[in-house]
Formats: sequence, C-alpha cells, structure tokens
Amino acid sequence: MDPGFQTAHLAIFMTSPGQAGYGKAQSKAFYKEVRERVAGIPSVESVSWASNLPLWARPINGLEVEGQRPRSQADKIRVIVNTVDLNYFETVGVTLESGREFTNLDQEISAPVAIVNQKMAQDYWPEGALEKRIQLPDEKQTRQIVGVARTANYSTWGEAPQQCVYVPLEQHHSDAMTLYVRTRGTPQQIIIPIQREVSAAGPDVLATDERTGSDIIDGGLFQARMGVGLLSVFGLLALGLASIGLYGILAYTVHQRKREIAVRMALGATRARVLGLILLEGLSLVLTGVLIGFAAAFFVGQLLSGMLYGVSPSDPVSVAAAAFTMLAIALLACYLPARWASRVDPLVALREG
Repeated sequence: MDPGFQTAHLAIFMTSPGQAGYGKAQSKAFYKEVRERVAGIPSVESVSWASNLPLWARPINGLEVEGQRPRSQADKIRVIVNTVDLNYFETVGVTLESGREFTNLDQEISAPVAIVNQKMAQDYWPEGALEKRIQLPDEKQTRQIVGVARTANYSTWGEAPQQCVYVPLEQHHSDAMTLYVRTRGTPQQIIIPIQREVSAAGPDVLATDERTGSDIIDGGLFQARMGVGLLSVFGLLALGLASIGLYGILAYTVHQRKREIAVRMALGATRARVLGLILLEGLSLVLTGVLIGFAAAFFVGQLLSGMLYGVSPSDPVSVAAAAFTMLAIALLACYLPARWASRVDPLVALREG
C-alpha cells in the first residue's frame, strides 16, 4: 500500500522540551540547534520537525474556510492540523503538488501561511486552492494557502482521505515535537548519534522513544493484526466445532442405518458404493452450508473492510480459498464415518440388528 509518505530510511524521535520546563524561546532555540546538529551527521540526508506522529494524528473541529460559515455544530469542519518545520515534506517524502514549501521567510512576524492537502483543495477549491484563506480553531487571524501537498494516511493505513492543514513551526509554536530524520543507510545505525546530539542541545530533554520506518508500519498495523488474529482464532474454533459436529452427526446416522447398510451390501452393493453414498450425504450438508456462508460472508465482509489491505471484502480468491479449506476438512470429517460404514460385515450387522 502507498500511505502517501516514505517509511524507508526514516527514523523519528519524540521530544517534549515543554515537559522539561523550557519556555517558548528556549524551545525554539532547542529545535533549531537539534536540526543543525543532526543535519551535520554524515549519514543523515534530511531532518525536520513535526507535531504529529505518523498514523497517530487525530482530527479537530472548528476550521473555518473563508466565505463559508457553518450553519450548526455538525457543519464544523474536521481537519488534521500538523505543525511542521523546514524541509518536512522532503524528509517525510510527501509530494508537493503545487505552490511552495515553508521557508525561512515564514516567521512569526510575517503573514500567516498554510499548506493544505489535495483532499481539502478538491473539496473547497476545485478551481485552485492557492491564495485562498483558512482560519484554525485556536487562532483569530486567517492564513493564506501557499501550497497543496499530496493526500497521505494520517490516522490509519488505508483510511478514507482526510483533510489536512500544515502550518509552519515558526508561526504555530508547540512545546512537544517529533524529530524526523531521513538517512542514506539503515536508520538503526544512527539512533545513538542522534540521541547524543539531542542531549547535547537540550540536556534536560529526553529523546529515548525512537521509531524506525518498520516500527511505524508495525504500529500502524497493530490494531488490524490483533483483530485479524482474534478472528482467525475464532474462525479456527468454529471450523473445528463444525467438523466435530459433522463427524458426530454422520457417525450417529451410520450407526442408526447399520442394518440398512448391511442389507445393501448383502444385495450386492460394493464397499465403494456404500462409501460414496455416505460421503455424498455428508457433503450435501457441507455444500449447503458453504452456499449460505458465501451469502453471509458478502455482507459481513463489509463490516471488516477497515481491517483489509489490498483486498476487497468479496475477493474471489480469498473466498474460494476459504471454501476449499472448509470442504477439505469437511471431507475428512465425512470420510471417517463413511469408511467405517463401508467395512460393515453384513452378517454381523444383520444378526445384531
């Protein structure tokens, strides 16, 4: 899947200078010094800051678009807001579709600016979003849109497109930021050097919670993997119970029909014919269940679509594979009673019956 950003050669480090007691001026100096120090590490390709973690962003209510006023609370615009530093889009690998990135000219005293993603641009300004204005919930002044970035995944893998607004760190201070570092080699090799530079820039600021691109992927898929794991366990239990039940029903039926089977064999029925008869009766039950399962899976699969990646809820290959597995196990459950029935001694069965 393409989440809209690049996880390869990426490492992130969570920091909170505000928690360490740093004020706004001291935090800004810390962010700048860390960026300069880490950029000087030989194997670092690019470095930046952002307030949001990959796949952990949550939308907020209250964004205002110039010329549009919400008629009620339900009409308020929900949007992801991400405070980012210089070179953020290059570091994370988010493509800028039009306009420009943030620069050193976007300072606290200069005109407020913002970058929106394609989803927001298409929803509100299909003719073009550049130079349009928006207002964040916690701000009184409007911001001019200077760029449009590619829509990415912000909360989960494979999510429906969400609206997102990026604002420059110099104009929207945050006392807790995440350091993004793109490396030329494997990111694991520079974790300690980066932590050393962060500690040198801010001895009281901890940067021990680091994650690589693979960690980001695993973290984003944790909920889906847990859900699929539980469903797999319940599915195997259901399959096992159904197989045991099918075996029990057929075994009981064969035992009740022991005299009938003996008569058939006494009249000339071969063991293969008796075996086929019992198998056919058992598999007819299974095929009926599989057909009902096909219909149920089509509707229930829609509820699980949020856990599926790269496959549809009604994917024919997946459904066929599941049906084949069920038929194979059911065939084994049917075969054992059928095999016993085909080996019934007609004389013994008639005498006991």
